[in-house]
Amino acid sequence: MNRHLTRVATAAIVAMLLGTAVFAGIANARSDLSRLTAATARFHSIVQAKNAGYGLLPAPAPLHECISSFNGTGAMGFHYINGGLLDANLDPTRPEALVYEPDKHGKLNLVALEFVTFKDAWDAAHPGVWPSLFGEDFMFTPSPNRYDIPAFYSLHVWLWKSNPAGLFMPFNPNASCDGATAAGGSSTAALAAAAQLAAARGVKFDCEVRRQVA
Repeated sequence: MNRHLTRVATAAIVAMLLGTAVFAGIANARSDLSRLTAATARFHSIVQAKNAGYGLLPAPAPLHECISSFNGTGAMGFHYINGGLLDANLDPTRPEALVYEPDKHGKLNLVALEFVTFKDAWDAAHPGVWPSLFGEDFMFTPSPNRYDIPAFYSLHVWLWKSNPAGLFMPFNPNASCDGATAAGGSSTAALAAAAQLAAARGVKFDCEVRRQVA
């Protein structure tokens, strides 16, 4: 076999192996999402969520409120957080936060899941490794931020409400905080006022900071 044919054969083998790896990665991601669906279905019940250790942060913490974007890209909702899961470990079946959207009557509906790890803890335990799940890199939010918490990595998964912006995007154009007042939280107008105040202080808000590829 001459050198040209050898190079062609080698390229074909490499392409086949890469293709196999890609398909394997997709299959694994789908499997993990299926496991996540099964693991979180019970959290459509707020009672079940609370029994599992999830809850709202106390007021006046910013994460006590229903979270909307400030640039018209939609909303997240109320974040019920399990503090016992906020460490340097990521489990695809155990999200650190459950995201609930209030309807116009104030009823909370499970719409998304959020995986969170603080930057300092993650970087110390996994030096040089960017966090990822389901084949998707986490987003990075520096400090200071609108949530008044340390710098963190996060990944939303809109498993329970379709998100036209993308399954893993933080905000959903089809989600709204308009029912927040009825749910006992702050309204969109109140959040906008808080945003203006924080903007005057030079605080950066949104968390759409993607991994920078060299």
